[in-house]
Amino acid sequence: MNRFRQCIYTLILLLTCFVASPFIYKQIWNNSKVKASKTTIKTPVAAAQPAQTTPADPNAETQPTSEGETATANAEQPSEPATAQAQFTQSGPEYFDDALFIGDSRTVGLRDYGTLKNADYFCDIGLSAYQIDKTSVNGKTVWTVLNEKKYAKIYVMLGINEVGNDIEYTVSAYRKLVDGIKEVQPDAVIYIQANLHVTAAYENNIINNERINMLNSRLEEMADNSRVFFLNANCIFDDEYGALPGDSSSDGVHFLAKYYSQWCDWLCQNTVSKGGSSAPAATAAQQPAETATYTSEPAETEAETTTENKKPQNEEFSNM
Repeated sequence: MNRFRQCIYTLILLLTCFVASPFIYKQIWNNSKVKASKTTIKTPVAAAQPAQTTPADPNAETQPTSEGETATANAEQPSEPATAQAQFTQSGPEYFDDALFIGDSRTVGLRDYGTLKNADYFCDIGLSAYQIDKTSVNGKTVWTVLNEKKYAKIYVMLGINEVGNDIEYTVSAYRKLVDGIKEVQPDAVIYIQANLHVTAAYENNIINNERINMLNSRLEEMADNSRVFFLNANCIFDDEYGALPGDSSSDGVHFLAKYYSQWCDWLCQNTVSKGGSSAPAATAAQQPAETATYTSEPAETEAETTTENKKPQNEEFSNM
């Protein structure tokens, strides 16, 4: 009896499998088609994904290639023009035949004790960028001097009297002066001279070498090394601490007379012609300047000052 039942169950199972198998195979076939379809859809998405993310990568446009070349996308970006480097060269004293020096008491010392006697000077003790429009030297303002004669080189050194004040205000006044010189003397090369340091013993809360360096740094920004150049003679005078050596000055601010000739020699070694190229020897005679227009405040003629007998290395420093 048990054996008979087993046969019956086996027969029923076979019949069930025979009847149900077409439906099972159909379902398996349909499932396989759906899976294949999904795989076909995913493939282009995966292939297209790098193309979508590559342009969004900011480094892809700026990194150099293995050969050191810049990527094409980066090469198409305009770069900011760099300021050309100044090319200084040696010139003889004749270079200063058509030069004008504008400055305070240190420039007075350069005039009185230096070797560049062929240059012109507009300088006075205590001269500042703030008051230069009103200051009269030998009956003339700086604008009168600049309009009377055509200069090929103009040296400006101001700021030691203003270094204790707001530096940005000082730079603004300085820039106004330089812009005025450009207008009145359009063909001149302009040299902005760094303010020389003071001795360590002279430094105080108002005038010190740190503030002098801050001011010089801002003045240097005016140089384009094409028409306006920055000269820093501190490199030949400073001691190991970046200060004026104590034995080179009697008051901590001004050179002893013998050091002005060294300054003049250094100026001869650092010259350019207009455009920043090497400076040829000055051979042309000084010609009267064409009429130039520049509006400045009227000079106070009653403040006329002469400095021919002043000795800058012994004078009392004036912070006016």
